[in-house]
Amino acid sequence: MEPVREKIRSTLPSLEEEQIETLVTKLTDIGVTNLEDCTFLTAADLDGILSLIQSRRLINAFSSASQSTLVVSGAPNEDLVGTQTVTPSVTPSVTPQKFQIPWQKFPDTLMDALKEKKRPPPKHRRHMIRIIMEDMMATDTRPGRSKLKQVAQQLVERYPDSFLDKCGINVVGQGFASLVMQMENRVENVRRQYAFSTSHEGRPKKKCRSSDRYGCTQWQPESLNDFNSQEDKKKMLQDAFKENLLPQSDIKRLMSETYCAQRITLNSEENVIKVMEEWPYIFNTSHLLDHTEKLMGFPVQTKLLDQIQEKGKIITEFLGSKGITGVTTDPLKLLQGLVKYLAEEQKVLLINEEDALAELPSTPCIIVMDEGRYKISVDEVTVNIVGCPLVAVSYMFSLYYVLNIKYPKGAALTLEFIQR
Repeated sequence: MEPVREKIRSTLPSLEEEQIETLVTKLTDIGVTNLEDCTFLTAADLDGILSLIQSRRLINAFSSASQSTLVVSGAPNEDLVGTQTVTPSVTPSVTPQKFQIPWQKFPDTLMDALKEKKRPPPKHRRHMIRIIMEDMMATDTRPGRSKLKQVAQQLVERYPDSFLDKCGINVVGQGFASLVMQMENRVENVRRQYAFSTSHEGRPKKKCRSSDRYGCTQWQPESLNDFNSQEDKKKMLQDAFKENLLPQSDIKRLMSETYCAQRITLNSEENVIKVMEEWPYIFNTSHLLDHTEKLMGFPVQTKLLDQIQEKGKIITEFLGSKGITGVTTDPLKLLQGLVKYLAEEQKVLLINEEDALAELPSTPCIIVMDEGRYKISVDEVTVNIVGCPLVAVSYMFSLYYVLNIKYPKGAALTLEFIQR
């Protein structure tokens, strides 16, 4: 697909690399394997990725490239009937080296399982993904999905008994989607570089870079043209919180209008207490979820509910088949079941109030108070109390993105599963 990728770059130089990778992934998904296949594209195939004019320009470029190839390949036949031809000088393109999976770096326990045609335990599989992505991102900090698919396919082709995605005797999809998902999640987790902490020491000043925005649509505004207006509205919100001056409709409007200023605070060095002082409404449930929707481009709570309704029964049945009992489609029960199956630490995400008195994780977690009430904590500070399991999970997950927090090692795979 590299010739296709290069033709896209040369025809539409204004496209960012992320858009190019999205386009290449789309082409791969509909069956394109080379430049000639691209001559069968229509503008409808590229709808939602390119504008109509961009689509037409690219399709025209693909057609021209294919015709040029046909002319060159047809030249020797003309020579057979006495027509003198000139063979054009073609500079060979440099084909990028195929990524080499670092098998020699994998732990012996993992390699033994692969050779014995066994499925590796989750922790060994995660370790493998980390090793692969560390090698890959050493030379390519933004690996596209097509590259990740190639690596996943190599793994499955070499050790199908260990990695092929199956449900019973049936192969799921292409058989390697779960590996691609894990690699994508690893990329996203690594690229969210700045963890939120109460400690100010040694933390670099943040800049608005694409690597920090990975997975978010509005991570940080480029500039504030109405800085004074934003500061005035911020002051209005602070005063309203102290005196209970404004109706909820006005608070909601002001919070929406000051989103840019909120991101500047959240992406700076401020700790959670400072954030609460500057933006006293930010951790209110509705305002935090509104902020997350604008940040990520979709409503987290609605998305989570839709996924549970669509896949919750399948997940509970699967967990039950693995001997994990008591799992229902209740979000917190699902969370507990996933943590147990993935052999991770429940106390990192979900903890009883009695245990919370002894120790709290610094990352976002849910504290179960009693039936129907849940505290949400981050940086060992309680930021809200909610009364619904779905809201609790949505809120906790949102905090990771709103506050730029890396997934903790003890629950990274569970959170990556929820993310996808």
